[in-house]
Amino acid sequence: MKAVRRYFAGFEMILAGFLLVLLTVLLSVQIVERYILGSSIVWVEEIARISFVWMIYFSAAGATRDDRHIRIEIIDLIIGPTGVKWVTLVADSLTIGFDLVIVWLGVLLVRSSIQYGDVTSVTEIPMGIIYAVIPVCYGLMAYRLFSFNMRKRAGMVEPAVYDSYE
Repeated sequence: MKAVRRYFAGFEMILAGFLLVLLTVLLSVQIVERYILGSSIVWVEEIARISFVWMIYFSAAGATRDDRHIRIEIIDLIIGPTGVKWVTLVADSLTIGFDLVIVWLGVLLVRSSIQYGDVTSVTEIPMGIIYAVIPVCYGLMAYRLFSFNMRKRAGMVEPAVYDSYE
């Protein structure tokens, strides 16, 4: 299990980085084609848009892994260390619940788009494949947040800057 966990430890950010490079290359090629050569590649914008959306979802999952999402830190100073633990527990539990609801709704969306045969307009990629990023990444976020909290409770996570006053 440790080997599998280590292998997949940072794959979200690696995939997001690859998608960022792909997005940059595609848009650069499109700029050269359009403004220098006077033509354009029809499918580039569609693939770039899909890459951008997927990059955002995988980046969010990667940020969840290390608790790097935006926080309102002033509340931590007001309620103190004990309050922070309880508020964090409640907020993270609600977030995991929300993530799981989105996974369920995402699966319904994927199934529906496959059932109706939805495809993209230019490349004709099945929309079910494109929409699959939603349940996959929200499932990853739920898993990563749960895993982070278990490691934090076990003392396996270094305290963040905002935890330093404990």
